[in-house]
Amino acid sequence: MTSTPTVSGDDIAAGVRALGLEGRPLEIHVSLRSFGWVDGGPGTLIDALVALNCTPLVATMATQAFAVPAPAHDRPARNGVDYAATDRSAAASPWPGCSRVYDSSCTDTDSWLGATAAHIAGRADRVRCGRPCGEFSAVGPMASALIEAETPDDSFGPLRALVDNDGWVVLMGVSLTKLTLLHLAEVEAGRRPFIRWALGPRHTAIRVMGGECSRGFDRLAEVLAPIERRTQVGISPWRAFPARGVVERAAAAIQRQPTITHCPDPRCIECADAIAGGPIEPD
Repeated sequence: MTSTPTVSGDDIAAGVRALGLEGRPLEIHVSLRSFGWVDGGPGTLIDALVALNCTPLVATMATQAFAVPAPAHDRPARNGVDYAATDRSAAASPWPGCSRVYDSSCTDTDSWLGATAAHIAGRADRVRCGRPCGEFSAVGPMASALIEAETPDDSFGPLRALVDNDGWVVLMGVSLTKLTLLHLAEVEAGRRPFIRWALGPRHTAIRVMGGECSRGFDRLAEVLAPIERRTQVGISPWRAFPARGVVERAAAAIQRQPTITHCPDPRCIECADAIAGGPIEPD
C-alpha cells in the first residue's frame, strides 16, 4: 500500500524554482488534495510563495454571501440569467446578500473555491478587492498594486495588472476550467462581461461585472500548450503559463472560433449568451 506523500514548504519552493517563477506575481488555482498532504495546509503554500518574493493572487469571490437578484429596472438581455428562475428562488428563500453589505475586511468566499481561497481571505496580511463581491485577494510585495487596479467598471483590473507586470498563472492540480484569467481573454476577444448585483454602501443594488461558465475552457489546451511549463510537487501536477501569452493566445482563438469555449451542456444559457457577445443594454 502506497503512503500519502507529505509536502513541505521546501517542496513547494523547489516547484516554483523548477518553473523559474521566483519573484513574480502569480495567479494560483489550487487543489490541496492533489498534493497528497501539505504539512501546515494552505498557509504553508502561501508562505512558501511569499518567501520567494512571489505575490500570490487568488480568486476570492463571495457571491453566495453577497449577491442579490437582479432589480426589476435593470435586467439586460443576453446576460446568462433566467430572470424568472432567480425571481422564484428569491421568493422561496431570501438571498443572504439582501441583508448584507460587502466590505473588503470580510472573510467570506464561495465554498467551491476551496481551502486556499478561504485561507487567503482570512489572512491579516492580504489585500482584497473593495467592490462587491471581493473578486480577488493577494498577499506579498505586489499585493496592493494588483488589487488597486480594480475599478468600478473593470472587475478584471487585477488580472490586467498581472499581465502588465509579467505575471504567470499556476494551476496546481486543477484544469483549465479553473483558470479565471481566461475570462479576461473573453473580454479581450470582444465579449462583454456578465452583470450580476450586490448591495452597495447605500443598501441599493449595484452592478458587479464578472465571468460565469468556464466548463469548456479545457478546449483551449492545445492553444496554450506551446507556452506551458510543467513540474510536479508531491503528486500534484503543476501547469504554468505566462499571463500575457494566455490572454493573447486565448483571445485570438475565441475570435477565430467563438464556440471553442462552449461547455459540454448544449443548453447552457451562460455559454450561449457569452458566445453571442454578452449583455445587451436596454435602449
